[in-house]
Amino acid sequence: MSVSLPDRKVLDWLGIDSRGVPYYLNPLNLVWSDEGVEHDLAVFRGVAERLALDMPYWAEIIRSGSWRHCLAGCTCLLVSSRREFFDDLCFGFRQGSFVAPQISVTLGLLHGSAARPFFESVLGDPALRNRPKESASAYEVLLRLGAQPTHETLNPGTDLDQGDAMVAEQVVAEHWDFWSERVK
Repeated sequence: MSVSLPDRKVLDWLGIDSRGVPYYLNPLNLVWSDEGVEHDLAVFRGVAERLALDMPYWAEIIRSGSWRHCLAGCTCLLVSSRREFFDDLCFGFRQGSFVAPQISVTLGLLHGSAARPFFESVLGDPALRNRPKESASAYEVLLRLGAQPTHETLNPGTDLDQGDAMVAEQVVAEHWDFWSERVK
């Protein structure tokens, strides 16, 4: 099933910072503009308010194949502590995404009890289990939710697979620490 890319509306709403960096990039690696983290999070809160007026569009950007749109949608969920879009987040995670670790953190923090069986199913699915970024992200979030996963994360086939898994583990750890202090 191919997913069409949404329009640039949400990215345009976010805009660019004083250095010309698009705001949607800031939460990717938790690197914030010169105006500071609280300013940048306020930008995302404003966009979350706009998205709340068009819930189907918010779902669309989370489900999209575009990591930029999906990251913007997840960040807006986290800054607003909204607990909608569980199925859309699961869809985005399962289809594979550059921002799978960020999607997994969003699922874990906003949908903890429902995320546990979802991530257990991910680790039990051979097709997903052999995707290092998704597998490692699911495993790491399960640990943070207090679960003791019964599956190993993966059997790395290549150094690249192992590298992807290690990066995903690090991203989950950094994002979990950052967002868990902010999600209400």
